[in-house]
Amino acid sequence: MGGDRATIEALARDRSSGAASIAERAARALAELPPGSLGAALDVLLRGQPSMAPMWRLATEVLSREGTAAGIQRFLALLESDAGAPRHLAAALPETILTISNSTMVAEARIRRPSRTLCMRSLPGGEGVGFARSLSGWTAATSVPDGRALLDVPAEAVVCGADAVTPEGVVNKVKTVALARAARERGVPVHAVAGESKLLSRRPPLSGPFEIVPLDLFTSVAMAEGLLSPDEAAVRAGEVLLAPELLPLFESLGGAAGP
Repeated sequence: MGGDRATIEALARDRSSGAASIAERAARALAELPPGSLGAALDVLLRGQPSMAPMWRLATEVLSREGTAAGIQRFLALLESDAGAPRHLAAALPETILTISNSTMVAEARIRRPSRTLCMRSLPGGEGVGFARSLSGWTAATSVPDGRALLDVPAEAVVCGADAVTPEGVVNKVKTVALARAARERGVPVHAVAGESKLLSRRPPLSGPFEIVPLDLFTSVAMAEGLLSPDEAAVRAGEVLLAPELLPLFESLGGAAGP
């Protein structure tokens, strides 16, 4: 695979970073590889991170007729435009929010600077502990036991990232379904921060500690153009198709089959 093989393999094994962060680093690593090794590199990345929509979107761009370099640049521009999503959500955030796992997009919502951010410890993995530390420079961030978060929902809003958004729902860390349901039962709004790179017309393979959260549990899904309703997000996701060359791998790993 060339000199960047170690980077590709490390990104495929990364279980603590957010999908957008991993995808950006993957795109830059792919740009450094010789053309003959791209297929093997994409295979490693997609098998290692099958639940992350940005990986499939990156692969689709790399395989486009315009060529690898143009595809990578298009994907990086897409990620850059996604920066608008947390800005739109930030304007709607209350003073106390509760989040789960580790999301670059959620971290970017710091523009609003809520006075208090509670981070579920997010077992297995415990990413919420490190995420709380990373947020402590701009807000009073604290990690809380998963059980307490699910029982009390001690915040004015729940905010989560997204590894994928499909017409069916939002893919995120396990326990997000339980958190979203608990919040809705208590009248607490639930927001997902996504962006165009997270959209897929099919449910991706769900490997490891990921699950799909029904869209109707969300108050909004933040995109670059604003806060979308669940129905609007479903329509947008349905418009995003994968490169045909990727479908055999996608389905063999457990992704939703086409019609």
